[in-house]
Amino acid sequence: MADRNLRIRVLMEGADRLTRPMRDAAAGSTRLAQTLRATRDQLKALERAQGDIAEFRQLRGGTRDLERRMQEAQARTAQLGRTIAQAANPTKAMRREFEQARRESERLTNEHRQQSTRLQDLRSRLTAAGVSTRDLVSGERRLRSEMRQTSDTLREQERRLQEVTERTRRLADARSRFSSMQGTATGLAAGGAASVGTGMVIARPLEGAAEDAMQFESVMTDINQKIDQARGAGQLMGLDIRRTALAVNQMPADLQKGVDTLTGFGLAGRQAVDMMTPIGKAATAYKAEIDDLSKATFAAHDNLKVSIDQTSKALDVMAQAGKRGAFEVKDMAQYFPALTASMQSLGGTGVPAVADLAAALQITRKGAGDASSAANNLQNLLSKISAEDTAKNFKQFGIDLPAAMKKAAAESRSPIEEIVRLTQQATGGDQNKLSQLFGDMQVQQALRPLMSAFAEYQSIRADAMAADGTVSTDFAERMIDSAEKVKRLRIQAKDLSITVGNQLLPMIGSASERLSAWGSKIAGIANRHPQLTRAIAFGAAIFAALFVVLGAGAIVLAGLVAPIAVLSAAATALGIGLLPLIGIAAAVIAGVVALAAVSYWLYENWGNWPKIMEGIFAAVRAVFMNFNPFALLFQAFAPALAYLRSISLADIGRWMIQGLIAGIKAMIPGLGAVLSMVGNMIPEKIRKLLGIHSPSRVFAEIGGHVIGGLDQGLATNAPAPIARITDLSAQMARALAVGAGTAAVAVAAPAAVAAPSGSPATKTAMPPGTYNLHFHGISGDPRDIAEEVRRAIEAIERERRGRGFGDDGN
Repeated sequence: MADRNLRIRVLMEGADRLTRPMRDAAAGSTRLAQTLRATRDQLKALERAQGDIAEFRQLRGGTRDLERRMQEAQARTAQLGRTIAQAANPTKAMRREFEQARRESERLTNEHRQQSTRLQDLRSRLTAAGVSTRDLVSGERRLRSEMRQTSDTLREQERRLQEVTERTRRLADARSRFSSMQGTATGLAAGGAASVGTGMVIARPLEGAAEDAMQFESVMTDINQKIDQARGAGQLMGLDIRRTALAVNQMPADLQKGVDTLTGFGLAGRQAVDMMTPIGKAATAYKAEIDDLSKATFAAHDNLKVSIDQTSKALDVMAQAGKRGAFEVKDMAQYFPALTASMQSLGGTGVPAVADLAAALQITRKGAGDASSAANNLQNLLSKISAEDTAKNFKQFGIDLPAAMKKAAAESRSPIEEIVRLTQQATGGDQNKLSQLFGDMQVQQALRPLMSAFAEYQSIRADAMAADGTVSTDFAERMIDSAEKVKRLRIQAKDLSITVGNQLLPMIGSASERLSAWGSKIAGIANRHPQLTRAIAFGAAIFAALFVVLGAGAIVLAGLVAPIAVLSAAATALGIGLLPLIGIAAAVIAGVVALAAVSYWLYENWGNWPKIMEGIFAAVRAVFMNFNPFALLFQAFAPALAYLRSISLADIGRWMIQGLIAGIKAMIPGLGAVLSMVGNMIPEKIRKLLGIHSPSRVFAEIGGHVIGGLDQGLATNAPAPIARITDLSAQMARALAVGAGTAAVAVAAPAAVAAPSGSPATKTAMPPGTYNLHFHGISGDPRDIAEEVRRAIEAIERERRGRGFGDDGN
């Protein structure tokens, strides 16, 4: 049944999703109508602002005239007042004229005030509308422009609304058709479920009644066991509890819990039931827990010896005291068990002891943050009275505390009153001395308010002792509340449910016993005839399958009707024929059929799948076993590796040097252009300021510094380069020796001719890239020869660079 309901719900949700575009269109119409309404409101606001401008103009002119008349009236009134004041015996006519002038002045003043207020309101409204009262013409012009724009917008929105309304009408027609067909499908799918549901609805109250009766009976059995009561007596007690529940407006189960609590403490069954009437009324009147009140009343009965017939009186005392302070009845119900035990140890008994505690709790609550703290403070005070250190502390003040407390108990005086009186006597009313009597902070927090408000404590106690029928009065008042009336209806329904359930329980018990007996017999037959059992089970399974198939058929029929309804509704909404949509649906169905065919083929060939999968795995395994990524990489890079093998290291070195030379040559033109640009950028004034007659000389000096730095670097790292230069110098010496003391050395450099340092330069045209150097009388160490060659080349280069910058030698 749950699966069937799930299928129906899924089907309906699918239909809901398919109709969502139609609903969105309807929602769009609503939004457009809201926008149209907003535009109309905007137009009204603009018209109202235009009217405000006109009224502002009129009022502003009228206010000026009114102000003039008001000032004249005030001046006339003042003049008449002075005339009357100067006259020895003013005439009645003078006084009458003065009164008329005064009234006219007041009238004009009030009218002027009203117009000014109205003018200010209009100014504020116009300012809020973006119109400055200092330039009303511009404001009117802007409002007219906005009104034209708003009117155009309004017309466009009305046109769109008409279109959306027409589309919404079509959608409504489509939705109506869909709903009709959807209702048919739903009826087909949910008919069986509704029948089953009806039976379950009819059976549910009976099932609930039986459950309530069994639960009530089970708790009564618990109570019977505690008080050793017969089942018949327990049934009569249950009837009394249910009648009491109706009388006090409490659930029977809650009263059962209270009776169970009281009997658990050792109270007799009859006494526990009798106590439930006052306890139930108090719980209803003050929204207290019955279980807590039951514990509190038993504590008063057991600890303070309050008789059963005085339970109502004790609760009246507690309720009346609760009205005089912040410690309510529901709080007393929670904390009374522990407090009454301490009160008993001090000799407190009867209803007066209840009044003592209830009144004291109202006072200690004044000095505590909550009910729990107040009860804890009072509990500490009651416990500390009998402590040995407390008696010693009082002894220091000349008070025999134990004897005084025994005397008070013998005279039936309140122990709380006595301890407060004795504390007042010892401290003289000075609360700063409390710590000398009681070191416990909680005790001090209880005593301080009791000492300060002792008269109020006595008043509350006396008022509580005089209470009579307080709980009954408050209970009657509470029963007027609607919530309690509704609760009473629920209680009556629960009582009726238990009553009906009690009538069903014998039949349920008998039927359960018979079914159990039949089950035992059937189990025995099944064990003796296994073949027959198997046949019956198989028949039942077939019968169940038949119902499942029929139910599934109904759902499938509903599923076929629903898509047709959706297609029809969509065709109506879109204004197109049904055939295109049927074609789309047919394509989807064809895809589903194809998927089903593939699934069927897989199912039919499932037995061959191990072989098929084994073949697939073998092919994949073969591919991976034969796959060698390093072999593929080698094949891809084999041509490149073969080419690299054919190249020698000498070729690689040669290509590197050639590439470096080509790069340097490519950059030399650009470097020369940059140097020329830098030379031309030096202004004449900067040259004069720095004393530069020839830029080439300045840069020559800079170059000298650079070469000096390079020389220092070479000197630092000299070992390897010196070895190379030594070898070159030896070769040059041998060449000079062959030339009989003179030699011509040609090196790659810019064309120039120069003589060694100290010789006049002879300018002769030489082939480009050639140095013609002449050395005379040089011999000896090759290093000296190399140094002379270097100096000669540097001199030539400096002079060449000077000419390149336009240096004239000056």
